[in-house]
Amino acid sequence: MMYWNSANFQGLREVGETYLRKPNYEAFANYCFLKEKGIKKAALGAMNEFISAAQEKPLKSQREIAVELASLGFENPHIHQLIPHPLQQYLITILKAWSTEENASAIPARWLGCMSGDLAEFERALEIDPTDAISLTMLVKAKLNTVDYQTHHLAEAQFIGEVEEGKVCLEEAALLIARLPSEAGKTNLLEELHTYRKLIAAWEEYTLACPDKSFPDWCKEKGENFAFWSIIYYDK
Repeated sequence: MMYWNSANFQGLREVGETYLRKPNYEAFANYCFLKEKGIKKAALGAMNEFISAAQEKPLKSQREIAVELASLGFENPHIHQLIPHPLQQYLITILKAWSTEENASAIPARWLGCMSGDLAEFERALEIDPTDAISLTMLVKAKLNTVDYQTHHLAEAQFIGEVEEGKVCLEEAALLIARLPSEAGKTNLLEELHTYRKLIAAWEEYTLACPDKSFPDWCKEKGENFAFWSIIYYDK
């Protein structure tokens, strides 16, 4: 049986092997190896060593490190221990100062959005470069995640918030998807968008019909096989 966190640990080991061969990233690689082995205190020491060494480098080099590691984190979301809090804060500091100094560049704003989770940074990046694929993708995912939250109790016939708000989110997501420069990057997002549109349409029909059966059972009878969340309640 696959251990639920195996992708994280395997990813740490693979990243460590790659970055051990990159000049000036040896302490970062050591962090990955130690974290993969569960040696937390030593891993934190290696990370602090990496950050201290990075802070001594010229500003241009620090910005290159920030882009390198922010991009690495973005491309490997399954390695959830890859960018620990001290490193995240260091990268945010570099990217925020860079974004302020060079406010005509979408690069620091985009990566600052990825590191901080601030959607306004993606919006600012798109004001500078309307074709920035990462910023577009992250904003689409944020819209779809909003609808996912609104609909995750539909198995219990509960829609969180207003249906119209969910529909607006989906239309905003559709407009953002249309702006993505690569067709390959649109496929999965369009499939998810289509599923949520169908789910909300089915919910509206269900609430008007007021049938004497659960929403999942009603959907199944209609031939709609949505993946409803499982709801588990615990007694204290």
